[in-house]
Amino acid sequence: MFATIRLNYEFYKKKYFRGKDLYCPFCSGFYKANKYKLSKEMSTVCPICGSTLEERTVLLFLQAKTGLLSGELRVLVVTEPGKTAGYFSNYPNAEVKTYTETGDFTIRDNTLKDKYPSDNFDIIICNYILEKLPDYIPVIKELKRILKPEGLIMLQANINTEKEKTEEFSVTSYKDRFMMYGIAGNHRRFGKDYADQIRSKGLNVTRMKFSGGFEILPEMSFDKEEIFYLAHKTDKPALSDNMDELEENMQIQKHNDRGSAVSSFIYTTFFIVPEHIRKHFFSLLGNISERDENKGTLIYMIYILLSGQFFYWLGMYLYVISGSISHEMWLAGLVFLFLFGFGGAMIMGGYVFLNYRAGYLKKFIVGLVLLVSILYPFLGGFF
Repeated sequence: MFATIRLNYEFYKKKYFRGKDLYCPFCSGFYKANKYKLSKEMSTVCPICGSTLEERTVLLFLQAKTGLLSGELRVLVVTEPGKTAGYFSNYPNAEVKTYTETGDFTIRDNTLKDKYPSDNFDIIICNYILEKLPDYIPVIKELKRILKPEGLIMLQANINTEKEKTEEFSVTSYKDRFMMYGIAGNHRRFGKDYADQIRSKGLNVTRMKFSGGFEILPEMSFDKEEIFYLAHKTDKPALSDNMDELEENMQIQKHNDRGSAVSSFIYTTFFIVPEHIRKHFFSLLGNISERDENKGTLIYMIYILLSGQFFYWLGMYLYVISGSISHEMWLAGLVFLFLFGFGGAMIMGGYVFLNYRAGYLKKFIVGLVLLVSILYPFLGGFF
């Protein structure tokens, strides 16, 4: 049974998270935005696939305003690792180039240089990449060359709307850029002149955002304020309108694919509850570790009392048991008494005399328990 549940993990997960907080185009479903039913934590991240608000916004725009859903368009995707790269890896006519600081796509390697024939792609998606390249101008020229005459390039970027001009970061070291600018991978921060920078390379640029539609979608599905930067060779971008078809499909998904009480119970029992137990267990271990910042806490005092008492009385018990079995076992009993009993007393004594972070009240409590534990056997309570 347990093996079957593990194999059907995704099924139970989707049924468990079915809801009405967000729509994910990567998963094609409506889900709860709160990560766990047992907590109040809310997130715009899809609980099924982990897609971000930005990733969903871009994909929904492409589905609504281009012929992407037909599967017939030639698409080039230059993006960082994430859901967008994974989605288009399964697209029938897509080329995916994954950007990392030293990996698949870097301008230093001229990865795109003469790789594709001219007028080859209907859609090129190059989001949040231009600011990361030491020299982005050759990339724009190459994207223009391989774009079809009626094609479209999506060029999202991190733009500082308070700056008129693009700021180039002169520091070349990855670590130094992070220390100075707080943006580890970027070589520049575009300003209000971003669109003009693209136009200067021979492309037209249209700035737009969702003007309407998708009223069916909850707020956490996508960012209605996102501004899209669309580059194209024509006077106007070649866009279509698939809103009605998309909304019809979403309505069907919303009403026909509901959550399941049985799946919710199974997922909670076998996945959510164990995850919470694991998380709180490791959190507890972190709070009782021997780091200085923990030694003044109440939980650390309780940990000292429990561990000290356990070892102290274990030593006493083994000492008495050894003596009752055989006189020859007294030596072994003394060893047990020293290792466990004395060790437990040292744990509590160390807390009282060496823990400078503990307050007087906590030290008094531990010291009192230690004193009673030591005196109790000699007052006839144990032997």
